[in-house]
Amino acid sequence: MPADRTPVPVTRTALRTALCLAGAAGIAGTASQDIGEPGPVEFWVYFTVQSNLLLTGYFAVLLVRSLRRPDADPAFLPAVKGAVTLYILITGTVFNLLLANPASPFYTVQRESHYTWDSVLMHVVTPLAALLDWLLFGPRGALRWRHALVWLAYPLAYLAFALVRGAVVTTGMRYPYPFVDVAKAGYAMVSVNCTVLAVAFYLLGTGLVAADRALTRRGSGAVAAASVPGPAGEPAEPETAPVPGAPL
Repeated sequence: MPADRTPVPVTRTALRTALCLAGAAGIAGTASQDIGEPGPVEFWVYFTVQSNLLLTGYFAVLLVRSLRRPDADPAFLPAVKGAVTLYILITGTVFNLLLANPASPFYTVQRESHYTWDSVLMHVVTPLAALLDWLLFGPRGALRWRHALVWLAYPLAYLAFALVRGAVVTTGMRYPYPFVDVAKAGYAMVSVNCTVLAVAFYLLGTGLVAADRALTRRGSGAVAAASVPGPAGEPAEPETAPVPGAPL
């Protein structure tokens, strides 16, 4: 490696590589099972698959970018990172609290365990890895409260897609999730479900922005503390302090 080239942070690269591999493997496993069964191929209809695909694609771009330009700004397209992180957290939250939880009114009985290997990768591993990357590597200070509202565009569009598709499809799986199953719950109940979910998704998005802002203030405080003069007005010895948005 040339002496003037910045090394790629190992921890960040390892975490993002594992995230991409987990997402790709989970999608591939789900797709292969669906394709191997009789009937229409429907794995792509699920928010789980779509959110994992978006997440994997974004982090693959980050990996390639960091390998080609190790000194590049790690906060690449911060609003996009916030979006894909929110979507995968929605996937993990909805699945583990609503669909795989026997105490939930939306609990669905599966032929196998809810936690098959590909399900664990897409509903547990990738959400946790994305959240960990968010907490460790930012973005820092690049988000605004309005982003939480903008990020709702895709989940709301997906809910509309699920309802329209269910109304026109006559074979196979009509509605991908029980909380949008108009055939069983009716439009009034589904409208209530979608409203509650939209509010919950918005609050989850504001939580991401709040966490980013808190971590930004914490990093700024550390920098300020490092610049305080030493005893008797002498300047403090220089030390390396974390800079918001810099790679760890």
